[in-house]
Amino acid sequence: MKFLIISFLVMLSQFSETHSKSKLEKKLNDLKKQTVELHNNIISNNKELKIIKLDIDRNRQKQIIYLRYIKDKEVLGKRLFFLLQERLYVSEISRLLKGMQNSSNYFVSKQIIRGFFFNQVKVGIDNYFQSFENLKVVNQDLENKLYSYKEKKKKLNTELQNLEKKILQVSLLQKKFIANPEAKKREKKVKKSAKNINELVKGVKVPKLKKKKSITTRFQMPLQASIVSEFGQNKADKIFKNGVIFEVSEDSFVASPFDGIIVFANKFKSYGNLVIIENDNGYFCILAGMDNIIISSGNKVFKGEPIARISKKLKNKLYFELRKNGKIINPKSKVEIL
Repeated sequence: MKFLIISFLVMLSQFSETHSKSKLEKKLNDLKKQTVELHNNIISNNKELKIIKLDIDRNRQKQIIYLRYIKDKEVLGKRLFFLLQERLYVSEISRLLKGMQNSSNYFVSKQIIRGFFFNQVKVGIDNYFQSFENLKVVNQDLENKLYSYKEKKKKLNTELQNLEKKILQVSLLQKKFIANPEAKKREKKVKKSAKNINELVKGVKVPKLKKKKSITTRFQMPLQASIVSEFGQNKADKIFKNGVIFEVSEDSFVASPFDGIIVFANKFKSYGNLVIIENDNGYFCILAGMDNIIISSGNKVFKGEPIARISKKLKNKLYFELRKNGKIINPKSKVEIL
């Protein structure tokens, strides 16, 4: 009887612990999904801000052009003044005498030139006033764009603050719950023994107990930035030809390219800060060059989840490599652009 009671209490304790972990994992996953959503919104807002900024720059160029045109056409006003002045103060007799003193051809030519000049002045004045109307439209559009830019920027800053809070909450929860604690042990062991990146990838690989049903792996770029070195481009450097290199124009978050588990998140030789993510379909993602890592090994990650920061000030460049069942592949053949 006593044995049955003890067994029941042990089972109850195990159930309670399992239930507690399950609840914690659900809470953690919900928070992670919120960070993904916030980060994707930030990427989207950043793109919109860049488009608005381009429109603002275009409108400012139009302003300069119209103002220059208006200034140039002020010369037409002076010419018109002189024409009118001649018409007001030179009498018909004096003009007739003046005409008689010149050859008939010269007189006719002068009248034609004068008529042409009057016409040009008229067209110029019409364009002059039209330029004022165009400038008014451009100024209004520019004012609207500047307001829109300011509001978008404000929204972006709010979302960044919310993301930082969510990341902190995720970090605190991950200390209580680690999906794969063995990954942390393997990381420490392999970091010391691995001589190169290939040995590191093999060493941190998560042992598969049973083959899971294959599902489609969806990818995205880890960073929305300019690619300065394409896959296979730098043949002289055996390290960097296996992936792509990004250069940032602003401080950014580095996101996980797919759903998976962090199997390495630490410094490694010349790579500096390095993260390796593995998923059940045999994909490995290698990311290096980040300013600092905000996730640790053994934790699950979602596609688009922020895992590190990269700095413009420090001139960080992100290296992104993708492997499938040990074979290096071109990341751009798999990723989707947000």
